[in-house]
Amino acid sequence: MNNFGFVFLCSSIIFLATTVGSLFVYVLNVINDKTEKICLGLASGVMFAASIWSLLIPALDSSNIVFVLIGFILGMVIIMKLDAFVNKYSSFDAKKNHMLFLAMTLHNIPEGMTVGLMSAYAYQNSDIITTSAALALTIGIAIQNIPEGASISLNYREAGYSKLKAATLGILSGVVEPISAFVMLFLINYLSLLLPFVLAAASSIMIYVVINELLPSINHNESNLGTIYFIIGFLLMMCLDVLL
Repeated sequence: MNNFGFVFLCSSIIFLATTVGSLFVYVLNVINDKTEKICLGLASGVMFAASIWSLLIPALDSSNIVFVLIGFILGMVIIMKLDAFVNKYSSFDAKKNHMLFLAMTLHNIPEGMTVGLMSAYAYQNSDIITTSAALALTIGIAIQNIPEGASISLNYREAGYSKLKAATLGILSGVVEPISAFVMLFLINYLSLLLPFVLAAASSIMIYVVINELLPSINHNESNLGTIYFIIGFLLMMCLDVLL
């Protein structure tokens, strides 16, 4: 498998996960709360550990802390601006579904970019970022994308769309992930000098997504199921990064 093939594999996994979740509209009316907590808890633990061991630590090892801090802060600013855009349109009613779809789709871009960056650089320089770490991060995002895809399609179904159209919109919301992943593949040679900066920015984006979006979803009641699976996902990813 060449570099192109590895990026294609990783980006296909996260897109397929969104597709599978979107097709849940044919068999479900709502997502089971226990299942959602398990999926999001596991995914958030994997993503949080990956943001530290697979992104932030390699950035610190290959550059000075000032450069890494600047990248981390810039990544945080970017994702906060994008999140503000999402929140601006997420409160609109069903008549604004097209803008809501756009906001949700834009939100998937940083995830696709992170997977593309990790998989492209891991295949070229496995001594800094391992292919196993890239795959683990991909799996973590994929686990998260299943309930996310289901939430999108079920939301459109509730708004009166047919099952086919609701599922299609859910699937289309994930198309930007492989596209943005391949953008990073084609830019990887130009980003080599800026790699620590880019890794730090990607790390802050992933941490923000976990803290701001995933953790509130797994802790919205008194159950600690999501927290348990967060710890499991965190430990699995930590062991994978350290041992492999």
